[in-house]
Amino acid sequence: MMATAPAPLTYMLPPHGAALVVWAVLTTVICFIGIKVRDTPRGTRFDNHIGILLALGFITVNAWWLSPGNLQWGKSLPLHLCDLAALCAPLALMTQWRLPRTLLYFWGLGLSTQGFVTPATVHGPEHGEFWMHWVNHGAVVGGAMYDLFVRRFRPTWRDLRITIYVSIAYLVVIFSLDLITGWNYAFVGNTTPENETIVDFLGPWPLRVVWISFIATSAMVALMLPWVIARRMMIRKTQK
Repeated sequence: MMATAPAPLTYMLPPHGAALVVWAVLTTVICFIGIKVRDTPRGTRFDNHIGILLALGFITVNAWWLSPGNLQWGKSLPLHLCDLAALCAPLALMTQWRLPRTLLYFWGLGLSTQGFVTPATVHGPEHGEFWMHWVNHGAVVGGAMYDLFVRRFRPTWRDLRITIYVSIAYLVVIFSLDLITGWNYAFVGNTTPENETIVDFLGPWPLRVVWISFIATSAMVALMLPWVIARRMMIRKTQK
């Protein structure tokens, strides 16, 4: 009997799962290389190269969304939190500026990961929106993991407070904009995404904005707790 060739990954897994696998492999390889060359001149250059790659990804995604054939004022502008996090990613990797590194950590790992669980797109690989979604979210979460594991970013309570203050300011501005225009940036407007997401289970608007804020804050606090526990364990260890 003639052996049949193995099916391509995209046919073995749904597009969503295939995209996650590809992202996980790429992120792991890049982080492994970064760890291997860190604390060397080559490591600094590698950080900058990854930062440039993330910057090109940000430019590509927004150029696609803002092109005449794709522009939708209520959807295409880089006003979602993941868009701002995507802007922080190259700044975090190419500089020592604390603010973008802080926002990338809490927004990227705490909030943008939701885009991996329930992507806010109904399109598959045949549509450009599918690729733009994964490039954007993959860059944000991957950049946050690179800064965490390779560049050793370690958050503090001050970082968390700053992130919460910035997030509140962002929420006030974007909620006001959505209220005036009828848009749904940051998913705090009076509509829901095209496909089913966690927003659909948070009750009617505007009360669900309160729940969104509570969940987002809780996620960011949860990201702080492991470091608090680790530091306390280290203090106890040194005191023995």
